[in-house]
Amino acid sequence: MAEGRSNQAICERLFLSPKTVEAYVRSVFTKLGLRQGPDDNRRVLAVLAYLRR
Repeated sequence: MAEGRSNQAICERLFLSPKTVEAYVRSVFTKLGLRQGPDDNRRVLAVLAYLRR
């Protein structure tokens, strides 16, 4: 996700099912406290949080 990959690209790269990748991405959003807002892109916010650590 930090490399800008879509869920499908992550599936193909890691040989995981789409459902598994969606679960992991959802877990990352939850752990970072990123709720879906009308103007927010949670994937970008998650990457920014990763880069700040």
